[in-house]
Amino acid sequence: MYSQKDVIEANIQLHTILANKYKETEPHYKSENVKRIDQILSLLKQKTAGESLLDIGCGSGFMIDIAKRYFHTIRGVDITPAMLEAINVNDFDGDLKVMLAQCEDLPFEDNSFDICTAHAVLHHLHNIEPALKEAYRVLKPGGIFYSDLDPNYYFWQAVSKLDRNKEYSDIISRELEAVFNKDSEIEREFGVPRDVFLTAENLKHGQGGFKGEDLDIIMSTIGFSTIQIKYEWFLGEAKIIHSDTTKHAAGILRDYLHESLPLTRHLFKYIAIYAIK
Repeated sequence: MYSQKDVIEANIQLHTILANKYKETEPHYKSENVKRIDQILSLLKQKTAGESLLDIGCGSGFMIDIAKRYFHTIRGVDITPAMLEAINVNDFDGDLKVMLAQCEDLPFEDNSFDICTAHAVLHHLHNIEPALKEAYRVLKPGGIFYSDLDPNYYFWQAVSKLDRNKEYSDIISRELEAVFNKDSEIEREFGVPRDVFLTAENLKHGQGGFKGEDLDIIMSTIGFSTIQIKYEWFLGEAKIIHSDTTKHAAGILRDYLHESLPLTRHLFKYIAIYAIK
């Protein structure tokens, strides 16, 4: 069992090594995801009519760069100095500051922000509850917490139960590689020790991701009112989007799978949270 100190140190080591390569290696920088996040932040802006956004675990500024289009006051926190140094803080006419801080101990007053985001962050924590409590504290009444791209427990369980000695389609084979061999790939390509990578993604590789029903209980217990847990990125969705002959069907298929929940929840790779204070 890893301690919080272990997880923090592993994340700093991992992301210091990856800082200069992050925008080229991380899947959330792909165009289809950037477009999706842009639409979500635009909608959150409309719902709150707010001007302030806090991004916890901001990394090299993925969410911040998109948020610049919609918010005047933006703050980002991260525990890795090298990541913060990679953020473009100059190309913005509003009020943007990034700082070194843990999301379990945010350096902000109560009721400070309209939106708090955490993109691909929760599975890097030792325990998500302290960070979620802090997000609740710094949000204004009526403010929205939004997290995304954290591993869906039911998908990971389904993939991990497959017989690795059998042959599968390219889509399934890629997911098997991601579940069983990602640590070796990161070590081979970037020199990150396997144990460091696994510790940094403690709640992904140790716990196996998140269950929607568990997240709903946690958010409700903290005090959030309206809570929506969404399953995102069904198996093979990116392939469908990038094909001229099938991209028109992606939305139809996504809607069908969402309507068929919970029976289809094991087909979605990631889980997202939308919660109002």
